[in-house]
Amino acid sequence: MSPLLLLAAASAPVPGTVAVVVRDRDSVPAAARYVEAATAALARADFTPLPDAGHSRYVAELAVSATENGVVASRGAEVAPPVYHGGGFSVGLPSRKEQLHALVVTKLRVTVSLRADSQVVWTAEASTARAAGTATGSPEAVATALCDAVLRWFPHPLPGPLSVP
Repeated sequence: MSPLLLLAAASAPVPGTVAVVVRDRDSVPAAARYVEAATAALARADFTPLPDAGHSRYVAELAVSATENGVVASRGAEVAPPVYHGGGFSVGLPSRKEQLHALVVTKLRVTVSLRADSQVVWTAEASTARAAGTATGSPEAVATALCDAVLRWFPHPLPGPLSVP
């Protein structure tokens, strides 16, 4: 085995307790969903989630940024919810018209460090570009997709940033 692989294997985090925190939580849409998705992914990696970062062995810090990068056309296949009018109701029909939606590029950086001394033991990045105002472009769907994709690798090192479709 190469010396680089031995070093990576020796410094990889071992299962223990972990708390998930979001940097600048108040400015992150669906911050709670990022915490839920990351916590679930870390539990699948045999790490025990704790709600309080003051008691865990590791702290997983999530840094999220989202920027609009133009607009995209997408087919309007979404159906409007039923609208009730007195004794009757109306239902919107699916539309095949193209609609313009903002293209939002969201980036997630996960940094796992030891709580005791803040030593970084694992870091990874992922990004996705999705149309806002669509089911797959909702902040909740983006949070789940990014956390699941990047933390699927944890605790193994990634060769570079992931691009999530």
